[in-house]
Amino acid sequence: MRHLLIVALVIGSLARLLWLARLPAGFTPDEAAFGYNAYSLLQTGRDEWGTPWWQLFFTNLRSFGDYKLPLYAFLAIPSVKILGLTEFAVRLPNAIFGILAIAAVYLLAKKLINWQTGQLAALLMAINPWHIQMSRGAFEANLATFLLPLGLYFFLDSHPMLSALFLTAAAYSYHSARLILPLILVVLFVYFRDKFKPVLIIPLVVSLIGLVSARVADVSIFSPTDNWLGVATRRFEARAQGLPDVFARVFSNKLVYSFSILAQNYISYFSPNFLFTSGAGEPFYGMSPGRGVLYLIELPLLAYLIIRRPKISPLLIALLLLAPLPAALAKGPGAAANRAVIMLPWLIILLATAITHLPRRWLVLVFGAYVISFVFFAEDYFYHSPYVIAPSMSYGWRELMPRLQAFSDRFSDVRFSRSLSEPHIFVAFYTKFDPQEYQKASQNWPRNVKFLDQFDGYYLGKYRFGVIYPQDSVSIPTLYIGKPEDFSPDFPEYFHIDYPSSRPAIKVAQKLP
Repeated sequence: MRHLLIVALVIGSLARLLWLARLPAGFTPDEAAFGYNAYSLLQTGRDEWGTPWWQLFFTNLRSFGDYKLPLYAFLAIPSVKILGLTEFAVRLPNAIFGILAIAAVYLLAKKLINWQTGQLAALLMAINPWHIQMSRGAFEANLATFLLPLGLYFFLDSHPMLSALFLTAAAYSYHSARLILPLILVVLFVYFRDKFKPVLIIPLVVSLIGLVSARVADVSIFSPTDNWLGVATRRFEARAQGLPDVFARVFSNKLVYSFSILAQNYISYFSPNFLFTSGAGEPFYGMSPGRGVLYLIELPLLAYLIIRRPKISPLLIALLLLAPLPAALAKGPGAAANRAVIMLPWLIILLATAITHLPRRWLVLVFGAYVISFVFFAEDYFYHSPYVIAPSMSYGWRELMPRLQAFSDRFSDVRFSRSLSEPHIFVAFYTKFDPQEYQKASQNWPRNVKFLDQFDGYYLGKYRFGVIYPQDSVSIPTLYIGKPEDFSPDFPEYFHIDYPSSRPAIKVAQKLP
């Protein structure tokens, strides 16, 4: 067992680095944005909108209007500098920190329980499907699975300065970590008051900077998409059935409605459906739908833990119960693996604890079940997931742009459809668009829309982004790039890019005067 940590790091490294540029299939707008902003910061010291690097710690990355936290863009600078602006270079930091998260979980489990549990936790983290998938894209949410456990380890090990450093970094990694950090610090103060030093106020203050950002407010359940129509409808229905308005308002109001949604969302993240069967509700972050975020063998292990009820650190239980809150507070279809991934380190340590309390005669059976589960997951992920996740991962830009650049100079008007989702960032990324020219162009872009591609008609040089109107007449040769549904069935195409399933993904067409 003493060599399990080394085995875990080797397996974890292979699972997170092999074919990194190719899998997950596709490259999302967020990944391209982090990469291009790293490139822009490297070249000019400013982000794509011209904001100086030091201001980003207070304003965040405006990006598409979603105000990403800036840490990942800074972490990508070294790999972009060394390897160039490539998909591999942009994804590499997260893969590295995903590997380091294995060691961080080991250290925390060792500190909370013992070294045997730490070794097992490292191995379980290394082969966990949730963590592997979240470590293979430029998904900033995954950084917290390294930063939070390590920050807590240094806190428990009486290194307050290092603890404050890593917890502060977590506050700049992802909105879920920033939202949960004040609650974690309160728990630390309550349970470990003797270890709580004034320096730990730093991550608390940082976590409150820009907390109510445009992005947080926009995705919150307290800002529903239907503008509270659901509340008004329930109140109308109750009154139509004879309930006096004063009572209808008691049962149907914003507070009751929001609490109901919060409770449903929160419980869903502990449901067997999310953890063991259906898994993530979206493949946008490289997660394969229809597969639980944990292995099925881990369901009886958690059940055994509940039945056996060994002594477990109150800190571990508190961390697990707090972790889904940011995800539960967000509107949407739920089962958002990226928002809830901060649950994972605490779940892993609990699973390792369960294994250490198993009778020895069961260990071979459990080990065999894990080996089989991991092999089946690897086969599914590496050979089948591209067919499922490619459409949600903006697949096709890597294949499109080299072919497009070969002849696009012949066209002075090149139009990208906004149906492609933030197409400007892909053009900037794959053409290595001059950041200074990009920043000049962005000064003319609208700033009063939630997402940039909601606006019809913004430019990078000759490239126009918006509705493409291929049916309109043109005065100069014009090139159109969009999804197949942007064109009429009989519209002649130049060429098209297919998904791995052979279904058309992106269509390129031209129109002459």
